[in-house]
This record gives sequence, structure tokens and C-alpha cells, in this order.
Amino acid sequence: MDRARRYIETAIDWLAIAVFTGIFACVFLQVVLRYVLNSPMTWSEELARYLLVWCAFLGWVIASRNGTHLAMTFLIERAPPRSVAAVRALIQLATVFFAWILGSRGLRLAANAWDIENVAVPFNVGVVYLIEPLAALAIAAYAIASLIAAVRDFRTAKAPS
Repeated sequence: MDRARRYIETAIDWLAIAVFTGIFACVFLQVVLRYVLNSPMTWSEELARYLLVWCAFLGWVIASRNGTHLAMTFLIERAPPRSVAAVRALIQLATVFFAWILGSRGLRLAANAWDIENVAVPFNVGVVYLIEPLAALAIAAYAIASLIAAVRDFRTAKAPS
């Protein structure tokens, strides 16, 4: 199980790198062709926009895995360990709920857009929206693992006296 998780996480990391590289290549090529050769590409702007959507969701997944989302922690840093664990558990419950909403909505969106063809790129619009339920699934998995850890921490932390 741990080995499979490492493979999936490595694949996500490499996919994020490839997507970001694709954005950079599309934009760079478009600028060079448009302003240097005066011959713009018709598909690069659309592809770069779709890749940016995927990059944002993949970045969200990676930040969730690493626990590096922005957070205001000045109050919780001063709280007792049980309170910290309780707040962490509540945050993870909210994250699972949000991932469920996002995933179910994204699944319907991808299914509804699956037969809509793009104008300039050779894949359908559903492929663009498919990242939403996939990212939600990954976010929920990380949140559930963090929730389990928070509950364990809550149980083992000493109550304030």
C-alpha cells in the first residue's frame, strides 16, 4: 500500500512538472511565433489555459499532501495540544466535505462536457474538467489520513488541568 502511494505521488509530481512545462512551452512558443515570426498559433492559448486549470488542481493536491496550504496559526499555536488536535480534526472534516462537494460537482461537469469538442485542441472539454473529481478524490484521501492522525493525537494528548 505504501509503495503504491509513493508511485501515485511521484506520478502526480511528474504530471505537475509536465503540465507546468507545457504551459511555459505554449506561451513561449506563442510569443516567439506571434511577435518574432508574425505567425501566431491558433491552439496554444487554449491549451495553455486548460493546462493552467490542471496545474492549479495538481498544485492543490501537492499542497494538501505536504500540508503547505496557507493558514493563520497565531491562535492555535498558543492552544493546548488537545485543542490543536480538535481544530485539526474539524479542519479535515470540513476538507472532506468540501472535497465531496467539489468531486460530485466535478464528476457531473466532466460527464456533461464529455461530448463537447474543443475548437483548437484535439480533445473534448470533459478531459479539462476531469481533473476536478480526480483532485477532490486525492484531497479527500489526504484529509482522511490527516483526520485519523488528528483523532489519534487528540486521544493521546493530555487534557489541560
